[in-house]
Amino acid sequence: MVYQNDEQGVSIRQINTLFVVFFGIFDTYLYFCSQIKTMKELQFSILVLMTLMCSALILLLPSRVKRDVVSNRSRWLMVGALGLIGVQFLVQYITEFRAIGVTPAVLINLTFFIPASALMSLTVLNLERQGHLRSIEKWGWLMGWLTAMCTLAIVVWTDGQPLDHLSERVHWTEVAISFLYTVMQMWYSFMQFRELRRMEEAIENYYDRERKGLTRWMKHAIAVNGLMAVFVPILIFGPNILLIVYALTFFWGIFMMWFGFMRYFTSNDIKHVQEAEENAHEEQMEAQMEEKTGELASALSPDSMQHVNQIVERWLTTGAYLQAGITNPVAARAMNIPRYQLTAWVKASGHTSFTRWITSLRIEEAKRVLREHSDWTNEAVADHCGFSRTYFQKIFKQETGVAPSEYILQSRS
Repeated sequence: MVYQNDEQGVSIRQINTLFVVFFGIFDTYLYFCSQIKTMKELQFSILVLMTLMCSALILLLPSRVKRDVVSNRSRWLMVGALGLIGVQFLVQYITEFRAIGVTPAVLINLTFFIPASALMSLTVLNLERQGHLRSIEKWGWLMGWLTAMCTLAIVVWTDGQPLDHLSERVHWTEVAISFLYTVMQMWYSFMQFRELRRMEEAIENYYDRERKGLTRWMKHAIAVNGLMAVFVPILIFGPNILLIVYALTFFWGIFMMWFGFMRYFTSNDIKHVQEAEENAHEEQMEAQMEEKTGELASALSPDSMQHVNQIVERWLTTGAYLQAGITNPVAARAMNIPRYQLTAWVKASGHTSFTRWITSLRIEEAKRVLREHSDWTNEAVADHCGFSRTYFQKIFKQETGVAPSEYILQSRS
């Protein structure tokens, strides 16, 4: 579902609160980093950071997040993940297992880190799938974790040694479980990446300009989870100094993921993503309906292609593509054709997306204006072509290889 407009406005107070919390936790993080010299100090600092971030997720997100089932579920999944990491380091801090030996500490790490990592992955996947998770995705990690913990408990019990004298058999059992954790996390990362590509395609086929920032925090989250899958099983067996360096870097990544998650829900980004995804779903439904009624055998049949091409050419002569903020549905309504036909025509015409098509048209118009009206300012050209000034300068250089001012000089020579 798409949030209603009266619920979309984010107040200045909400934004200020988010940034105050961000910089407060950031300063806390930097302070602890400057003070950390021992493993116990590292454990305590991470415990404090996880507590602060969990509290922010529980107390500071807008009420509309709590009312939406999908958003609220992701919020609590994130709270669960960060909470488990906090509990893990609390146990480490109290028991001092790391001082006893690497293997006992790994027991604690595996016990808490596997479910925490899975919950972080499900946080993102739940949003990408709009809550439609398969049973294997929701509960597969739990069955694997329970099996691993039972196996580890049996091996430790039958080993009959105190925690500071665990055998090679226990050690290699932990190594095997760490490897299985890597496989599990890479599987989740693959699904997250696949869903992210689908979301980005929906966004590209909806808006008139690139909106990569809408899903940037998800990319970061997938990267953090993927790096965990690769490095955690190796480094949890490493010496303290290596673990401290890695932990500071890793928890900086988690911290930035948390901030991106908070910003996603206190801005209009989630609305924009949902609009694009709903448009993609409606396009698919339109295509299926038209195929069932037999009106068109294919969206790309020669007759329909020629028909849409004529309509698009008429629309282009009106210059409507220069209107800022145009979307695929708006353009399709103006042409009086189904949205899926416009999307199919764009791709069949050699453009990768609606965004790229509109951008190429506007860049060509910008070139014409710069050649014929060299006295126009960048603001004037950008406004005429439907761009903001900042985006215009960036995308013009990206598409042509030169800045607008350089293009004017080249066109004169």
